Amino acid sequence: MMKKVTAVILAVCMMFGIVGCDSGTGTDTITFSVGNWPKEHDTNKAAMERYENYLTAFNEKYPGYTVEKDYWAYDVSSFLPKAAGGQLPTLYNTFFTEISKITDAGYAKDITKQMEEYGYLDNMNPDLLELVEKDGKYYGIPYNAYVFGLWFNMDLLREAGELDENGYPNYPETYEELAQMAQRIKQKTGKAGFFMPTTKGQGGWQFTNIAWAFGAKFEENVDGEWKAVFNSPEAVAALQWVKDLKFKYDVLQDNVLVDESEFIKLFSTNQVAIGIDTTMRLKNTVSDYKMNKDNIAMYKMPEGPAGRYTLTGGNVYMVAANATDEQADGVFKWLEVSGSGPDVTEEQKQANIERYKAENEQGYIVGPSAISSWTNPERLALEEEAKAPYINVDMKLFEGYNDFSGLIIQPEEPVCTQELYKTLDNVLQVALTDPNSDPQALLDQAVADFQTNYLDKQ
Repeated sequence: MMKKVTAVILAVCMMFGIVGCDSGTGTDTITFSVGNWPKEHDTNKAAMERYENYLTAFNEKYPGYTVEKDYWAYDVSSFLPKAAGGQLPTLYNTFFTEISKITDAGYAKDITKQMEEYGYLDNMNPDLLELVEKDGKYYGIPYNAYVFGLWFNMDLLREAGELDENGYPNYPETYEELAQMAQRIKQKTGKAGFFMPTTKGQGGWQFTNIAWAFGAKFEENVDGEWKAVFNSPEAVAALQWVKDLKFKYDVLQDNVLVDESEFIKLFSTNQVAIGIDTTMRLKNTVSDYKMNKDNIAMYKMPEGPAGRYTLTGGNVYMVAANATDEQADGVFKWLEVSGSGPDVTEEQKQANIERYKAENEQGYIVGPSAISSWTNPERLALEEEAKAPYINVDMKLFEGYNDFSGLIIQPEEPVCTQELYKTLDNVLQVALTDPNSDPQALLDQAVADFQTNYLDKQ
């Protein structure tokens, strides 16, 4: 009979998979899972080692918890089945654009209590906190916020004579200057002057940034209903600029039906000179293609007729809706030990030092940074002090990117964002493969399709 009771208890534990149960061994622990755990076959060995060190430190400090590794990473197609089946990791991460969809569906836990108790509300960037607030409650922890910038391949710029007397790029300040610079590079080197993706939503992602600078809008809330409005003259002008890159300036990569990963490959192997990206992908140039880290420069996005816009996005931690308060507490303790919390502690300092040290030893780029999630000076200083000994690039090559003066920082479109990007991908694919395509007609059809297929169903 005792065996049957024990089996039932264990079955319940396995079913709910999160709160540890005492099955007669005397080892009662609270179990939670951490998603997006680095896989053993990842090229990023530094991340693997770092997470193992975090786990060791966590186990030593909090023996009453058990951390389970979960290798699942957020994906739009796999999220809903996983969430509906109650199979999400206790701690998972997603994109800023997915926050509303997830909270509205009830797949994220209200963590207001923990956000207050662990000091997040008092120390986080308020603009980022707004993204995870709904009806006065908080459902996520923003991190890794980024802004778009331009990447420059120094070897190709040097070959094309696009460096100044001190060896730094003559950066383009406007979209017209960018097109002309890309054309000069193509003419002098034979390599693509600029890269434009058109698949996996990444073309649409980048196009929104370009179009904002031309004065375009994509979605408007009219009397409580969302309307697609990206067939305006401003949006048409932006699409014409992109089309001109292919058929007027002839500066794009040969195959335009590709995603951002192709940009990383071509850029890292000196096949394309300029592209739009963030600091988060810099490490891939080194880890995947052994690019010389001194061959990269970054600058702020160029100015268009409506201003100098840059898209901001990023990632957010969320806690599975079926997690208990005890598990949520464990998650926040994990974030503390792994260097992602607001407090200035020895664990935080060590975690940050370990991260930059490991990345430096792997040869990754250490120095350029994105928007910080924190506002308290002590927390900001902790990161800078931890990073300083391991900076391994000429930071003058990134000064322009880190200079936000004159920039209009624009969050991503609020409704059906990923679907919008994929809709715009289709537009770009036609515009860049058919020289006779009409930008106005393409956008008119895309607006009608996006309205019918997505916005009208909100």
